[in-house]
Amino acid sequence: MISLAEGCRHNGRRTTQRPRRRTLKSIRVVLADPQVLVRAGVRMLVEHFRGMTVTDDVGTGPELLEILAERPPDIVVTEMSLAGVSAIDIARRINRHLPQVRVLLLSVQIDNAQVQAALRAGVLGFVSKAGSPAELEIALRAVAIGNPYLSPHLARFAIDRRRGGRQDESSVILPARQREVLQLLGRGKSTKEVAALMGLSVKTVETHRSRLMQTLELSNINALMHYAVRHEMQEGEH
Repeated sequence: MISLAEGCRHNGRRTTQRPRRRTLKSIRVVLADPQVLVRAGVRMLVEHFRGMTVTDDVGTGPELLEILAERPPDIVVTEMSLAGVSAIDIARRINRHLPQVRVLLLSVQIDNAQVQAALRAGVLGFVSKAGSPAELEIALRAVAIGNPYLSPHLARFAIDRRRGGRQDESSVILPARQREVLQLLGRGKSTKEVAALMGLSVKTVETHRSRLMQTLELSNINALMHYAVRHEMQEGEH
């Protein structure tokens, strides 16, 4: 099987060929779902969203890995249950070898353990199949710029898990400025938006962000964004 590391090298050669057209490129999406009709329906929706195109659709985990190695997209939209290799395992490999590729899970329902496993694997967004086409578009655009998205239909699973988890995150004491940054990140604001809302420079917000990661013992920005979303949901429940 072609390795994801090889896919990264191939992708690097492609993206340097025509740098002047980068800002004009569509958001490239790959779909993975075992049900052919689901893939066809989602493909039709995505291709009607402005600036988006579906480059491939597949039905199994190994097929998805092959596509990732040969022609990595901007976003992978995948069902949790894939034959051969699980979506969570694929997300881990993407996070390790193709960090520029975002992963959006599309599922009927995800249980508590799966939500947490997916977050740890680097999944950036979750959309319920019970959601609307508009919600799918919102999620894709959020994930495309590196912002997390959690469908309201699935949010309760993450909240319940945090309440029953092994660590009480609400007990972590943070300075007021860092708490405000965390809160705004949890609402889906970008670093630039946080800076504008707080009247700070982008560099200052990035410093707060780095200190948050150190304090919370988080290894990367994706982990911080997921923590921020979970924290915001918990605050909303009180």
